[in-house]
Amino acid sequence: MGVQTRVSASLATAAVVGAIAAILAPLLPFAGVGASPNESTVDLLITPAGYTFSIWSVIYLLSLAFAGMVVLTRSTGTEEPARVTADVSVAFFGAAVWILFSAAEWKWVTSIVLTIMAVALIDAARVVAGPRDPDAPSWRSALTRVLVGIYAGWAISAMFQNWASDAADAGADADAAGWQIAVLLVAAVVATIITLFLGGVLIGLPLTVIWALIGIMVTAGGETPAVTAVCLATIFVLVISTGISMYAARLRARAT
Repeated sequence: MGVQTRVSASLATAAVVGAIAAILAPLLPFAGVGASPNESTVDLLITPAGYTFSIWSVIYLLSLAFAGMVVLTRSTGTEEPARVTADVSVAFFGAAVWILFSAAEWKWVTSIVLTIMAVALIDAARVVAGPRDPDAPSWRSALTRVLVGIYAGWAISAMFQNWASDAADAGADADAAGWQIAVLLVAAVVATIITLFLGGVLIGLPLTVIWALIGIMVTAGGETPAVTAVCLATIFVLVISTGISMYAARLRARAT
């Protein structure tokens, strides 16, 4: 039996509904209903500068483009389109639910939602970084890879930051660098491992993590040099890991 390369109508519809829900959900706190995400979290030494969150506008645009592509073509340009669409739809609906829980200031629940999103997107990244659908135009896989790479990179970064915020809300000292650096190091290890396996194909993933790290350095400024040093070291490791992953991807391509 050949690989199924078409997405069902119901799953395609779910992707569209999820993408729209994720885009509309932030309107609630902006309309004064509940707290905004930055109001419901604790400001930490490892919280990225506000401008870094503008990446959501890129994610929203890519989400709409992806959902439109899936509805019109029933394809993702990958060999497992149903799995990729299901994973990405989980992220779409998760983003909407996360905003709603954040507005209600349900501590810990938002971090659980972000973790589910990150796991789903990492699974999608694993598939998307694999072989393309040979019968689909290359732009479809390119769009899918860009969306999944950026979305996964941001979800991973946000997941760790939110768990750290919850820890601070539960009593951890928000001004103490030690435990926050530990969180940052764990996040760095996770991002590096994923980059080594997938970053050579999904370049958006390490680049998005680097974007978040730069935002953290802006927040840290010159007041917490240890945080800045960890961010710089992580960026260096991610760049090297991306290069290794790209080289490995080229070797695999030549072997096939």
